Amino acid sequence: MTTDDLKACGFFLVFGDAELEKIGQVTEKKSYKKDDVVYRNGDPAQKFFIVGKGLVSLREFQPGDTVGIAFETRGPGELFGVASLMPPKSYTLTAVCQEDTELYEVNVKGLEELIQWAPSIGYILMKEVARIYFDRYRLCKRQLYQMVKTPTLITALPG
Repeated sequence: MTTDDLKACGFFLVFGDAELEKIGQVTEKKSYKKDDVVYRNGDPAQKFFIVGKGLVSLREFQPGDTVGIAFETRGPGELFGVASLMPPKSYTLTAVCQEDTELYEVNVKGLEELIQWAPSIGYILMKEVARIYFDRYRLCKRQLYQMVKTPTLITALPG
């Protein structure tokens, strides 16, 4: 991919042209149709993704389920699939396209080699990953608070 291609996706604007040229060598743009599965929970995680256009739902499916619980969605400029950056490098949710979607797919093995050349790439990327996980933490904390705050009456039936 060219530096101009990458600049068209807001996520990559934090990188300089030299870094973008190298990142472009390990990134490809791929199109998906509505309801296409990008990856499944448990698949080996070898790439992370940035949405160019469209919408991706990150879901949990239990064995035998036809409908999953949607934990979050990712839209243009947003990153997902970051399990590829951390051991055990296995996706923890299933990514499903909610509409026709274009994704920037970054090959992590190639990226790790780039980080040896330019550690700043790794630093910038890790800041974004930390932000994503902190946002998830805040959401979980808020949801837990709402569950505890809302009184629930549990009644046992006789017998």
